[in-house]
Parts: sequence; structure tokens; C-alpha cells
Amino acid sequence: MLRFLLSFQVTVAFANLLQPYQEPLTCTVHNPLLSLQPDNCVASNAVPTEPRRPSNKAGSPMKTWKPGGLCRGVRADKFCVYSNPSFNQGEGVSIVTTGKSISTIATRPAFRVEDEKVAEIDSTPTPPYREVEIVGKDIGLIATRKIQAGELIMARTPGIMVNEKAIQALGKKAVSELLIRAVENLPPQHRESLLKLSTHSAASDYGDKLYRILQTNSFRTGYHDGDNPFYSLFTEVSRLNHGCRPTCAYYFDHTDFRQKVLAVRDIAVGEELTIAYYDPLQPYSVRQEKLQKEWGFQCSCERCSADAASIAESDERVKKIHALLKEMDDHSAASRACPEKAELLVSLYEEEGILTRINEAYYRAAIEYIGVGDIANATKYATLCVDHGQRFIGPDRPFIKEMQELIADPTGHPKWKFRLKAV
Repeated sequence: MLRFLLSFQVTVAFANLLQPYQEPLTCTVHNPLLSLQPDNCVASNAVPTEPRRPSNKAGSPMKTWKPGGLCRGVRADKFCVYSNPSFNQGEGVSIVTTGKSISTIATRPAFRVEDEKVAEIDSTPTPPYREVEIVGKDIGLIATRKIQAGELIMARTPGIMVNEKAIQALGKKAVSELLIRAVENLPPQHRESLLKLSTHSAASDYGDKLYRILQTNSFRTGYHDGDNPFYSLFTEVSRLNHGCRPTCAYYFDHTDFRQKVLAVRDIAVGEELTIAYYDPLQPYSVRQEKLQKEWGFQCSCERCSADAASIAESDERVKKIHALLKEMDDHSAASRACPEKAELLVSLYEEEGILTRINEAYYRAAIEYIGVGDIANATKYATLCVDHGQRFIGPDRPFIKEMQELIADPTGHPKWKFRLKAV
């Protein structure tokens, strides 16, 4: 991945049965290591429900966790290093957070049981990609064989996780000291892999190097303790470069604590694996400006390096998509939305190659068809939305539940024939 001062990205989902649905958006979250700016979006990742309280008895969730012996801050804002060297069959993980926070995180399923599913994911003998030098992009990943659409390409647990509040409350020096201890507590192989990640620019010392690695490579992965978002460092996941028509989608699975990367379409041998750092449903000029400002590079992906006529056609499709989204999210009598326009929306997503987010179009098509009482087409698109969402967005999203409810009881859905009532 071309390393610049990387703003973190988060997938968000908002759903309300009685309001126009707003699909998960890929949106920039300003990196608190760079400046303490408010988030542009609100994370909706699953959080623990009714966490079990740890005890001092054998079998306590904290049994496998080892305090790192280093803390910074005071009282409620006292942040320490907690390490679990046996996590994920000896991969290990170190978390910088508070005592109260780790007691909740330790109850998560991934830390209670190392089940067969986890072992199966790790047993893949040869990954379908390799690291290569890519002109203008530093290191990237290319496919070594044909990868089928929907195929799981990688699933990696984090090496380091840092409570965002620690970054906000502590200075760079204190965070760097905690990172040194966190990395030292990792098993050697995982530690060495993390240390190979880019710093973007020269570091003044070891602590500065670790801070820059976190700053450059982290992903915002959710509210693991139910209260605070965390930034997580992975190894190979951080090698994925940006593409405005990404070949891959990714999400953090809270059940097994893995960042999962999947192919959204067939990927040919030698083709680069890419993800979207920034909302691809923006015109060329906006994408270029944002990527240059936030990530420090001028995008040269296929979509951005096309001829002027093709870029103009792409921008026009994006404009139409936004207009259709606005129209279909208007559920008033004044709206001119209809199933035919929903079908057009689906085709525009496909033509523009925004396959990572096509569930947004499927959702609206399902709502438009249920709105005119067409059960067959409503359930068709609801099923497509559920299938895509579960595979590429994550299983814990509110919109998936709503679409499942539509499939189970079409006439009972709050939007049943609402377009007819508005006539």
C-alpha cells in the first residue's frame, strides 16, 4: 500500500424501518494521530451485549491476558498494555486500553473459544496473491491465480489495537511508549511482520517508528468494549492499495476478531487487489482532491486514468446515482420515485463498477417494489441485498435484518404499498 498519512476508513450503517434507509457508506474518519478532529461518520459496528463480568476463578476471561506492566494516564484515563500471546493459535495480540475496557473485550467470543472455524481459516496453504513493487504505489498485492467473486482472500487478526481515547488523552510520547511495550509482548513472528510495515517517512527513533506505523496503517475497527472505537494494525491487509473501482471489499468480523477481505468480482491472474480508501461514488475531481489531501497521492487507477470522455461519462453516472438516491429516499407524495428508476439505479452501480456498495441499490429496489405491492420483485431484491450484505458488509448490519423481515412478511412491512397511498 502506498504509505501516506492515511486517514482511517469505517463502514457505517443506518437503518430505520419508518424512515428512508441510508445504506452503509465508506467515509473518511480523520486520524486522531494527525489531528483531533470529529468523525465524519458514526460507526455502527456490533458491540458486546450484556458482557460477562470477569472473575478471579479459574476459567476467567482474563486468564489468558497478561498486563504489560506499563501504564500511562491517571484514574479513569489510565491506559495500559494488555497482551494475549496465545490468541489465534499463537499469533498473539496486544491492546492499549483501560482495565474496565479490557475486562469487557476479554468476554468477546473470539477470546473465549478458539473454535474450529478459526483454525480452518488459518489452514489455507497458499494465499492467492503475492507482494510486488508497483510503480507509483510502493508495495501492493497481485493475484497469483484466478480469484472467484465472493471468495475470501484473507482473514487476519490484529497485532495491535489502540483505544481511540488513549490517542486523544495521551501525548505522542506516552502513546509511543505504550506501543513499544505492546509490540515487545507479541510473539516474534507477528512482531517482525508488523515492524515491516511502512512509516511513510523516516522515524527519529524506535518509538517514533511504531507511532508512524500505527498512524500510517491502522484501520478503525469498531467499539469493541461498547464505549470506545479502536484502531487496529494488521499485516497483509495493510498492503492493499486504493482503487476507485475496487476489486475487493472488507469488513471487521466481531465474532472472530478478523479483518476479512473478499473479491467483489472475478480477479484475473496478475491483477491487483484493491480496496476503496475513500467514497468511490464521487466525481473524478472530488476523488483526486480528497485522496491527495488525506492520503498524499494522485490516484492513477483505471477509472482515474481513463480518457477525458470516459471520465466525463463516469461523472455523469455518479451524478445520476446521487439524484436517484435522493429521489428514492423521499417517501412523500411529491416523490417521483418508482420501480423503473430503482432498476436504473442498479444498472448504474453495475456500469460504474461500484460493486462493493451495490446493496445500496438492491435495498432501494426492494423498497420501491414493496411500495407498489410487487412481492415477487421486492423479495428478489431483498434477497440480493441480504446476500451481498452478509458476504461483503458483515452479518451484523441493521439493513440485513430489515430485508430479512421483508422477505418473511412482505405485506407486514411498514412500506407495504406506500407509493400507492401517496398517489
